[in-house]
Amino acid sequence: MSKYHIITFGCQMNLSDSERIATIIEEMGYEKISQIKGADLIVLNMCSVRQSAVDRVYGLIPQLRRSKAKIIATGCILEADKKKLRDYVQVIDKKDLSKKSFLKVIPQYSSNIQAYVPISEGCNNFCTYCAVPFTRGRLISRDYRDIIKEIKLLEKKGYKEIWLLGENVNQYNFKGVSFSDLIKKIDQIEGNFWIKFTSPNPKDFSKSMIDSFSKSLKFSPYLNLPLQSGDDQILKKMNRPYTGEKYLKLVKEIRKSFKKNRKGLEKEISISTDIIVGFPTENKKQFNNTKKIFSEVGFDMAYISQYSPRPQSLAFNDMPDDVSKKEKKRREEAINEILKKTALKQNKKFKKEIVDVLVLEKDGEYFNGRTRQNKAIRFKSKRDLLGSFVKVKVNKVTSWNLEGEIVKPKLIVISGPTSSGKTDLSIKLAKKFNGEIVSADSRLVYKGMDIGTAKPKDFKGIPHHMIDIINPDDDFNVAIYKEKAIKIIDSIIERGKQPFLVGGTGLYLKSITDNLSFPKIESNEKLRNDLEKKTLEELFLIYQGIDEEGSKKIDIKNKRRLIRAIEVSTALKEGFFKERKEEELYDVVHLGIKISNDKLKERIEKRVNQMVRNGLEKEVRKLYKKYGFNLPSLRTIGYQEWKEYFDKKINLKDLKEKIVLNTFKFSKRQLTWFKKDKRIKWI
Repeated sequence: MSKYHIITFGCQMNLSDSERIATIIEEMGYEKISQIKGADLIVLNMCSVRQSAVDRVYGLIPQLRRSKAKIIATGCILEADKKKLRDYVQVIDKKDLSKKSFLKVIPQYSSNIQAYVPISEGCNNFCTYCAVPFTRGRLISRDYRDIIKEIKLLEKKGYKEIWLLGENVNQYNFKGVSFSDLIKKIDQIEGNFWIKFTSPNPKDFSKSMIDSFSKSLKFSPYLNLPLQSGDDQILKKMNRPYTGEKYLKLVKEIRKSFKKNRKGLEKEISISTDIIVGFPTENKKQFNNTKKIFSEVGFDMAYISQYSPRPQSLAFNDMPDDVSKKEKKRREEAINEILKKTALKQNKKFKKEIVDVLVLEKDGEYFNGRTRQNKAIRFKSKRDLLGSFVKVKVNKVTSWNLEGEIVKPKLIVISGPTSSGKTDLSIKLAKKFNGEIVSADSRLVYKGMDIGTAKPKDFKGIPHHMIDIINPDDDFNVAIYKEKAIKIIDSIIERGKQPFLVGGTGLYLKSITDNLSFPKIESNEKLRNDLEKKTLEELFLIYQGIDEEGSKKIDIKNKRRLIRAIEVSTALKEGFFKERKEEELYDVVHLGIKISNDKLKERIEKRVNQMVRNGLEKEVRKLYKKYGFNLPSLRTIGYQEWKEYFDKKINLKDLKEKIVLNTFKFSKRQLTWFKKDKRIKWI
């Protein structure tokens, strides 16, 4: 299969275009590779908006031509650059790459965390320094239904941050649907994701748009609002129809609206800007006006560029590039010095605060991410957190970023012996605290084992997890449980809900609360088959000879656990119960249900009688017929006792008494386990 490689220059719009170009090329039968070497087709997605980007392309062409690959140039290319490029490469308009409308092409997203969604193409403003209207054409708004469809698809795929793109987003209008309307429609899409947009023009920022933006909570409190210059005469020459005073007033209105309509840190909208220094005829006094407004606004961030004359732009022929490179550099540095102070002042507002962070990359021992205000932040963690939302307490700030430590999310654990009322209490609390329940019961995972495990039937509208996930003959252990449960708990937290971990299987609970590490030991089928033939007493003696300390802790009545303990201890040459703890994952509040022995036994008797009335015999016969008597999951209380009954060795009364006794003994062992944990608050 032929290979292709795309090299992208320019802004986020070009990055988004490259994602659609990738789809078009793959539909032609090409396969994507990450380097130039080996490519049969190389696509240069260009940007003529700045001369520096064009120069980089010309510098790259000799190397590309040596590769003998077919080279195509597309993207934002001025006519003058197209003419020069045709001597070296094939130039194709991106719209001619496919018969399909370009924005109808489904993109090959380059990230699985962030995505760019274009809402318009082109620009009507004709700022005199800008070439965009000549490279992308006049503004065309995309059908809002296609935009919403794309965002919904991204949400289903698990994307966490979506950027709306356009050369002038707030001029968006599709058949009467304005940008304000679009904001409201997008905010109604279900799911846990952030929305940001770039870039608006101050002249088109209406009061209704400010209102929609500040009230739509999926939209992050971040805004890039290009100023370009703080001098009214220069702004006029740039064809930017606003004044410095109007810009300041707009910023105040936006900040006021966020303070009114948002809560907590969301009230603090972060504002960045774009500045051009050294525009034709800009004198020192005019530049000082820019410095004055820049200081007064107090920007969080700024993207400062030196004026670069572009062919076809309105300033190219009519305005001489009369500010020296040296002076442009000096002015850029002067603005940057002001930015250092204003950005630091803004960042200090977040010191000691707990901020929401989207984790974007791993860099050595640090994770890097962005806050809702689009501030760069880093923190340490041993967990794999890429693509997750986490909370970080900020303990250090600089002008350019924040640093902090991860805040462990709250996990409420409810434990206690069987029949103590864990289910009822957890449902009651989950309703009160917007929670979801994760079961920590080693038998509720099995499908078809319903009556004998007292599996809840009515969840009262509260989502429950880790119930009915495998068949009774499937291999399952605490390591598998932990891996699955953590994913579910983290998902609950990411959706802004409170996880409850509820159950009576002590090791399952401890695997989560203490983040126990379990060595991955493959099943030794030969050893298991040999051990299955032995009695409980024989198994215990074998285990005692391998792990004397562990033999004091293990449930000597649990054949399955004894076999696994022998298997693991033999493979590792160390104790089965040796705790291998890692960094704790959650801030755990552990509640234990206290109940008297008499009350507990009374409840157990009542439950067992109800199980029998509900058809436990029929359930057990069905399971025995399908899986046999010796399945480990069926050699558990409530199921194992029935074999003697079916063999007519005991009657129904004796059977029920046996189940009650075994259950009560088991509940005593559960309490012994839980009482060792001094962190449990007994209620």
